[in-house]
Amino acid sequence: MAKLFPMNFQTRKKALFLFDFVGARIFLLGMAVLLLIPQSPIHAQQDDVRRAAELSQAGRPHDAELIWRQLARTHPTNANVHLGLGVTLAQQGNLQEAASEYRRALTLNPRLPDVSFNLGLAEFKQGHFAAAIKPLIAAAREKPQDKRSGLLIGMSYFGLHNYAKATPYLQAASAADPSNLELHNVLAQSCLWSAQYACAMAEYKAILGADPDSVQAHMLLGQALDSLDKRTEAIAELETAARIAPNEPNVHFELGYLYFTQHDYERAAPQFELELKNNPESAQALTYLGDIKIRNNDDKIAEALLTKAIHLQDNIRLAYFDLGIVYANQKRNQDAIKAFLRAEELDPREPDAHYRLARIYMAQGEKQKADLEFAKTKDLHSKTTESLIQKVTGSTGPPPQ
Repeated sequence: MAKLFPMNFQTRKKALFLFDFVGARIFLLGMAVLLLIPQSPIHAQQDDVRRAAELSQAGRPHDAELIWRQLARTHPTNANVHLGLGVTLAQQGNLQEAASEYRRALTLNPRLPDVSFNLGLAEFKQGHFAAAIKPLIAAAREKPQDKRSGLLIGMSYFGLHNYAKATPYLQAASAADPSNLELHNVLAQSCLWSAQYACAMAEYKAILGADPDSVQAHMLLGQALDSLDKRTEAIAELETAARIAPNEPNVHFELGYLYFTQHDYERAAPQFELELKNNPESAQALTYLGDIKIRNNDDKIAEALLTKAIHLQDNIRLAYFDLGIVYANQKRNQDAIKAFLRAEELDPREPDAHYRLARIYMAQGEKQKADLEFAKTKDLHSKTTESLIQKVTGSTGPPPQ
């Protein structure tokens, strides 16, 4: 039975609940990350250091920055000065320069407490997930009892789509904060996209136990169930999601796609129509509704739907293949050939476009071309139906690791 993994990761990221990895994300996860103010005093200009710290704590980081910059000019080799300057810069949102100051501090004193964490946090907030991981790992070793570093490491791997590496860190963070549903949701997605379906289902069930009306949990649990070949249960989850939030992006497409894979076109078509009512530019919904129209011998409407789908998204193989069928039915052989060739280009492993091309070439008396296309079909077999996850991410497997 098909594994459900619909739409491409770039398209999916807006509709499917992926996370915007900015610093505010940490606050949403209920684990506010505070900048760590340097604890070790510098031996020169103690009054200036004390005054800078007071200004930072009073919400006047710019005034504090001026003092730290003066200290950096007079004490350029003091790691604490660069840490203090980095903190005030980060408080003002100047994360790039703050990271540079933290690196200077680490170069001068690799053992200075808290610098690695601040550097990792600054890189994370800029979306530099790969750069954030090394200092955060160092921070976690430095203070193993502080769970914030582990959470940020997990979220950094998540941001890099390396879900297999993200999952253990997110599991540890979730265990430390078991009531945090948002963190359960992130962990569930990480488990799902690393094909750890038992883990994903356990997390989604935990979310639904606390919030039975969580639409995202119902939808993603449906994907997990489908990946385990539990199609009936997957449909039930998506039906629940559609009932709770009929305007939720993709909910009707995903439900319609599951009906479609069961050849239940009568129930699939209304779901695609509802998706298009919510989002008239859903290329996937246009494509599958167009396919159903062809099955119902309504080529005129099918052509309009498929043409629009291709205009919106130029890489849907089924849209080109179906449009080729419409053109062939209309005896527009040259247009059909172009459409089938594009379908072949998008996925040369599917035999159906080769077979259709061969028949057109044969009808036109182009036996050599026909024989070539027929020969290609002999070594090819129709692929299994894509899973809902593949359909949602537009890949043939989980999002990139």
